[in-house]
Amino acid sequence: MATYDLRPGARSGGHAVGILQLDCWLPFIPGDVDNASTYDYPVIYKMVPGLTTAACLSGAPEFASAVAAAAIELEKQGVRAISSDCGFMLQFQEAVREAVRIPVAMSSLLQLPIIAAALAPDQPIAVITADSSNLTPDFLKRAGVAIPNPLVIRGLQDRPEFKAAVFDERGGIDSDLVTEEIVALAKEIVAAHPNTGAVLLECSMTPPYAKAVQDAVGLPVFDFITMIDQVEQATRPRSNAQLS
Repeated sequence: MATYDLRPGARSGGHAVGILQLDCWLPFIPGDVDNASTYDYPVIYKMVPGLTTAACLSGAPEFASAVAAAAIELEKQGVRAISSDCGFMLQFQEAVREAVRIPVAMSSLLQLPIIAAALAPDQPIAVITADSSNLTPDFLKRAGVAIPNPLVIRGLQDRPEFKAAVFDERGGIDSDLVTEEIVALAKEIVAAHPNTGAVLLECSMTPPYAKAVQDAVGLPVFDFITMIDQVEQATRPRSNAQLS
């Protein structure tokens, strides 16, 4: 029988991925980063007090130490990797990476170099984000994300249902209406840029709509879950017996 050592500070065990959360109150439907049923492995969450959606989207360098401290607490619980529930937490990637000794993937936007490597450099990548007024090339450059492909960045901040649910924190969400809004936006992008090679959904609330987007535009769709799944699998390789 195996032996196990006490992990100082741990209050539970067996968590594959630790996810840092914004300080917000939103409905988390299946498929959302913040819905534990989304995953085929156990995850654990830790909220960063005071780091609201508005603060994170507009840039909040003053929260770097608090985010790093929260990541350290997740590491104590024994998680094998750390992520977050907001693509704009890309701004904390370096701070968290330096604070812990496990893999860190704070933002869906970290997939941009992988997507670019798979496409011809003249093919645009569509980025559907929660707020295009804040997701700028300068934001990506400051975070160290640079690719040769053109980026077509479009936001959901003015789409009525998404705005009411996410920015106004109305307390509920109509997923059918959000599906219509995201699909319509994807179609608009591809109509204007027919050479588009892939779609990246930045927001952690948008993975539930990835299939609808792919069905509508016929392109590969990347999101937070494609990233978190990849990192989790890399930290837990499957045996030949599991593959058979």
